[in-house]
Amino acid sequence: MKKLNIYLALIALVLCVVIIIRKNDLTLNSLTTVLAISTNDEVFDFNKVDSIVKQKLKSKFTPTPEFKIPGLDGISYEDYRQIEYKPDVAIWKNLALPYQLHFFHPGHIYSNGIQIYEVINEKPIEIPYDASRFNFGDLPLTDSFTELSKKLHYTGFRVHYPINQKEILEEFLVFQGSSYFRAISKGQIYGLSGRGLAINTGPQDKEEFPIFESFYIKRPQKTDTTITIYAIMNSESVVGSYEFLVTPGEVTNIDVKAKIYLRKKIKRLGFAPITSMYLYGESDNPILGNIHPEVHDSDGLLIQNKMGDWEWRPLINPKKTQLTRIPLDSPRGYGLIQRDRKFKSYQDEKLKYHLRPSLWVEPKGDWGKGNLYLLEFTTNLDSDDNITTFWEPSIPPNLNEGYEFQYTLHYTERSPKQHTLGKASAFYRGVDPLFPKEKVFTLYFTGDYLKSLDKKTLIKAVIQNDKISPEQIRYKIEKISELDQWRLQIWYPAFVNESNWNIFLENQNQRITETWIYRDGLSK
Repeated sequence: MKKLNIYLALIALVLCVVIIIRKNDLTLNSLTTVLAISTNDEVFDFNKVDSIVKQKLKSKFTPTPEFKIPGLDGISYEDYRQIEYKPDVAIWKNLALPYQLHFFHPGHIYSNGIQIYEVINEKPIEIPYDASRFNFGDLPLTDSFTELSKKLHYTGFRVHYPINQKEILEEFLVFQGSSYFRAISKGQIYGLSGRGLAINTGPQDKEEFPIFESFYIKRPQKTDTTITIYAIMNSESVVGSYEFLVTPGEVTNIDVKAKIYLRKKIKRLGFAPITSMYLYGESDNPILGNIHPEVHDSDGLLIQNKMGDWEWRPLINPKKTQLTRIPLDSPRGYGLIQRDRKFKSYQDEKLKYHLRPSLWVEPKGDWGKGNLYLLEFTTNLDSDDNITTFWEPSIPPNLNEGYEFQYTLHYTERSPKQHTLGKASAFYRGVDPLFPKEKVFTLYFTGDYLKSLDKKTLIKAVIQNDKISPEQIRYKIEKISELDQWRLQIWYPAFVNESNWNIFLENQNQRITETWIYRDGLSK
């Protein structure tokens, strides 16, 4: 009788496994995985992921598999877009959940295969590659593809959610390529990218790109507004565990928790990196005769320091690559911002730069002393992400010892809500024909307080420059009523080729704007 009960229990277990597999569109290849974890009562959380990472640290680094598929590898981005994931086979499609998953196929520049698991009732079940989930358009697939497809992996995934309209699920989050990911809020389109980690990012160093080699995505409940994603990072120099708590909406927020272990010493380790594109703006000439007035995903770096002061650094496309180091103690936040939201500034109906997200990094806890870096390199292509910013702590992690850090990513429209000071909205530069021996900067400032001031208000401009004495600078400031903004014009000697500017406005000895910081003479 006992033997019969054991057999019946085993049969019931197998039936349950088959039901789980069918519900999740999984193949029988996942059967072993399910059986292996079916008796495990542990909670699958960040600590569980971190325990897997610690085991990896003990072994030699093994690169993720690369899949170079004839007819798909190296094709153009436009051709790669022909490979479409079939919406009818989306993960969670028939479960009436607020989220769905789609996957990316190897091809174009994406050849690193990754592992993706769905976490159901605290149990991770791998979602294997399945070529039947894709339409390939008119791309030429060779006869060897069928045999090769048995070994393939996905290269990334995207998450869908009713971010703009109720009950209409739209893509809002993508993980694909190294440790890159992108997200948007309501009404936005993709622009800049977040990254898990930046290693030796700089003009004279060979950059290393760690890879999120596996993901564990928790199946959400019907009432969940947040989706939980765990990731394991691996490279020659580091291993790491990551937790992403993603809440899409009017402002999409991602709470990031990470723990990094170094395999070897690293020259420069950058946390919470952001990568973006700046080709040219209102102060530059269009590149290669481009018809659009401006082309950029972000137009400035915004920083709030420990004391609560705000700094704005307009981005440039430099003549030569430059890495700017900004010492900071316990920053309250930083981000790459797309401040100019006027369509007329870009006039691009296809790429819609005016709808690109800004990304604000808000540290959790005290990050202590360190440096914020801004890398800008020259480019003539809007497809090049030539801007990167990241944080490096002054005391680097020790080898084999975990270094944990947490932060929140806010995909905002412009600046974070707590930035209530006046803001630099645009700037121009050139030579005044009436004063040919002088150069001139023209800055515009806007904000609710500035708008409320009468045009007769005596506003003072505080101007600092390390190459020009105060006696060589003169300025004029006035309110432009039609724009509801204040215009500041600064004249200085034309022989000055390169200098640093720090500028802000005061009213009755009270600072009323952010500090505008600019390095002149380096952009095209």
